[in-house]
Amino acid sequence: MGFASTISLNPRKVFYGWWIVSVGVVLAIINGSFYVYGFGVFYIPLLNELGTTRAALGGVIGLARLEGGLIAPIAGWLIDRFGPQKLLYIGLSTVGICFLLLSVITKLWMLYLVFMLIATGSSFGGGRPISVAVANWFLRKRARALGILLAGIGLGGSGVFFVAWITESFGWRTSAIVAALCYFFIGLPLVSLVYHKPEDLGLYPDGIPVEESLNANSVDEPLEVELTPKQALQSISFWLLAIAFAAWSVTVTVVAVYHIPFLIEDLGSNPVQAASIASLTLLLSVPGRIIFGWIGDVLNIRILLSATLLVQAISIFIMSLVTSLSWVPLYMALLGPSYGGSASLRQAIVAHFYGRKNFGTISGLLQFVDLPGAVLGPILVGLLVDRFDGYSVGFQAAAGFLFIGAIAVFVAKRPIPNKN
Repeated sequence: MGFASTISLNPRKVFYGWWIVSVGVVLAIINGSFYVYGFGVFYIPLLNELGTTRAALGGVIGLARLEGGLIAPIAGWLIDRFGPQKLLYIGLSTVGICFLLLSVITKLWMLYLVFMLIATGSSFGGGRPISVAVANWFLRKRARALGILLAGIGLGGSGVFFVAWITESFGWRTSAIVAALCYFFIGLPLVSLVYHKPEDLGLYPDGIPVEESLNANSVDEPLEVELTPKQALQSISFWLLAIAFAAWSVTVTVVAVYHIPFLIEDLGSNPVQAASIASLTLLLSVPGRIIFGWIGDVLNIRILLSATLLVQAISIFIMSLVTSLSWVPLYMALLGPSYGGSASLRQAIVAHFYGRKNFGTISGLLQFVDLPGAVLGPILVGLLVDRFDGYSVGFQAAAGFLFIGAIAVFVAKRPIPNKN
């Protein structure tokens, strides 16, 4: 057990759950830089080299999300059943190999195949296994822990500037090789530090015995509930969250896929400048992830999530109206923090509504049922861009979906399991 036992058994040391969060942040930075947000850097070079349409290229992400969504319930169940460590080894290795394959593709169908395999690997080696571990290691500080964890994705998004520099200087194929090396030589060695539950090391969530934690809870509703996947699926709140999460996935489409192309094609930015703006927007999401995560442990997490979705809708609508680079800071200031806040809160609300025992399975089911938004979002926006020769209408459609999502999560109620 080595490092884990040394840290966990000394009460004067940092609670071991925070070491897992730290590992997750590093993995999230790698995944955010190259996979989640890096596709925006590859978008224009791939568009030019493969001679395809924007809708077809958007379909790559759409089908990759379809693949990831179809696998998500199985991946979640496997993580709950066997723990995150084994799945992380498999997933990170798969993603690293696929980035090597990406560096040698020459056809559109090859790109589709590689990204579908990356999506599969990411289901096991991306954010879900670490999120499951963190949701199990924390109770009272769960939202802030998840917020810090997901800050890594925001930092990874800001690392897009580095990916853009490599791509501009050495080509997108070299960027893909660098990505593979990061997964192999940084990501994989850290996996040995990840444990599923504090009980695996003889510890408690938050480092506090559950009975003491429950007694310290001053809120009227229970601190922790545990629902089975069947009970979750039978609750209205599950389907309302699915609507909200599907709407949120459209924001990911705008931020991860079309932000950089929008800056280049509609506003006349150069690639490095566009990547810098996109990186800064995601860097602004980092304090949003941490601050809203912290507040989510204190205030009503449902209302907070609804508010962040509403602000995202407003910011993307403003984005659709921008016609020059001088107005970019206006939407950045709104989009960055609200996008980051919702990313943290959507993870925390699943654990808050349904508990930690089946967190992986239920979050996987949510990803599965919100597939229409995840899959059709990139394709729809791409079609609208091709149809109207600009990004405004596509972004306005995304804003409309987010407004619906804000309403859905606002009316969702935390389910209480039937004791019978």
